[in-house]
Amino acid sequence: MKKSVKSNLRLISSLALVAGLSFSQSSMAQETQSEQPQTDYTHYVTDSVQIPLRTQPGYKYKILRLLKSGTPVSILEVNDDGWTKLSYNYKGEDIIGWMPSSVLLNQPIARVRLAKQIEKTSHIEKKLNQALQEKSTLNSRFNDVNNELKKTKESNFKLQKQLTEIQSISGKTIELHEQNQQFMQDISKLKSDNAILKEQISQAGDVVQRQWFLTGGGVLLLGLLIGRFLRLPNRRNKWGSL
Repeated sequence: MKKSVKSNLRLISSLALVAGLSFSQSSMAQETQSEQPQTDYTHYVTDSVQIPLRTQPGYKYKILRLLKSGTPVSILEVNDDGWTKLSYNYKGEDIIGWMPSSVLLNQPIARVRLAKQIEKTSHIEKKLNQALQEKSTLNSRFNDVNNELKKTKESNFKLQKQLTEIQSISGKTIELHEQNQQFMQDISKLKSDNAILKEQISQAGDVVQRQWFLTGGGVLLLGLLIGRFLRLPNRRNKWGSL
C-alpha cells in the first residue's frame, strides 16, 4: 500500500513537471514543427529532469522508462496532439514509446554542448600554448640568426676591405712585375751588346797586335837594310884587320 502511494506521488510530481514544461515550450515546439517536417531522425531529451516514456500518447498511459536529459532518441511518428513516437535503445534493445514533443530538442542539451565546447576550448588553448611556445622558440632562433648575420656582415666588410687592399697590392705587384720584365729585357740586351763589344774589342786587339807585329817587322827589316848599305869604312878595316 505504501509503495503504491509513493509511486502515485512520483507519478503526480512527474505529471506536474511535464505539464509545466509543456506550457512553457509548447509554442516553441509548434513553431519548430511547422517549420520543419517531422521525419525519422535523431532528437535529444531536453536538458531537465527525467522524462517519462509512455506506452501511448497521453499522460494517462503507463510509463515504460524515465529517460535522463540528453538521451538520444529516434523519431518515428508525430501526431497532431503534440506527442511524438520514438525509439530508445537500451542495452541493445529498442524500446518504443511516446513522449511530449515539447520536451524534445533537435540538438544535444546545453550540458553536453558546454562539455564539448569546454573540450574544444581546452584543445584550442593547448594548441595556442604550443603555438606560443613555437613562437618563442622561433623568436630565439631569429635572434640567434640575426646575431650571426650581423657577425657575418662585419666579417664580410673586413674581408671586402682586405680584398680591396690585396687588389691594390696586386695591381702594384703586376706593375712592378712588368717593370721587372722590362728591366730583364734591357739587361739581356745590354749583355748581348756587351758581348758584341767584347768580341769587337778582342778582334781590334788582334788587329793592333798584327799591326804592331808588322810594324816591328818592318822597322827591323828597314834597320837591317840601312845597316847593310850604310856601314862605316873604318869598321871594315877593323873587321878586316882582325
